[in-house]
Amino acid sequence: MANNFPTKEQAVVITAVDTLHLQDYIVAIGNVVTPKNILFASRISKNRICINLTSKSLVDDLVTMHPSIKADVGIRRLLNPARRLILSNVCPSVPHIIFENRIKSLGLVPMSPISFMRAGIKDEQYALILSFRRYMYVQPDDSIILPDSLVLKYDDTNYRVFLTYDDVCYKCKTTGHYANECPNVTSSNQDPNPTVSIEETPRKRQIDDDVSSPEISPLDLSGDTSSKVNNTLKKKKTSDSCDSLTPTLDLLLPAQDLLNNTEQYPLNFDQVVGFLDKASGVNDILST
Repeated sequence: MANNFPTKEQAVVITAVDTLHLQDYIVAIGNVVTPKNILFASRISKNRICINLTSKSLVDDLVTMHPSIKADVGIRRLLNPARRLILSNVCPSVPHIIFENRIKSLGLVPMSPISFMRAGIKDEQYALILSFRRYMYVQPDDSIILPDSLVLKYDDTNYRVFLTYDDVCYKCKTTGHYANECPNVTSSNQDPNPTVSIEETPRKRQIDDDVSSPEISPLDLSGDTSSKVNNTLKKKKTSDSCDSLTPTLDLLLPAQDLLNNTEQYPLNFDQVVGFLDKASGVNDILST
């Protein structure tokens, strides 16, 4: 037992209920897989219970044959085998089914319905406001090349929607690591001409975590707003601007009011976000 280090594929997670104790979950799972097949059990973050079993096959059988336990509490894998697909620049008036059909036409197999993503406003009064982004889980398939964007027609209007996986390095376009840890890009490939972008610590969103809205502090409207925004702007190299997996809209959110409420900039907030998304990976920026 001391040398048994289970993988994430051997774990299930269960949402904790106030009326139940850790022992209740262990006994309920033990009644299905037998006690000897339970290796570890503990409460973890986001009010969940994590239980490691002796094999991945036991996990597969458990979530398939017994999707819930006491009090109809659902059981799921800790490591989700699906990949999260992010759809950006999505007009809210376009129904989910339009995108679902187009995603299927690419050969991808949906493993969840499409859902809206929140705008990430921390103030409780505005916490439920949604963004122009949606997400869905799809079955992994390395043989399918995901296009950077799609043009969809709805209600006699063409919409360009940008597609990205949630676990792709933006520098080398491969999985298994993040941009700030990319082994395929050397310092010699970096652009010597610095550009201005908003500093933010890269946040690694793991596929095995529950889906949650990003917590981004809204712009403080008290006092001198412009000086506070300017203090967050620091020079970074162009190649470093991809270090964060956070979408462009979230990165620029602190500057939204500044861009929308002044006439000194030729583009408003939505136009700046759209331009940066379209210019990503494009060699001829001028044409964009």
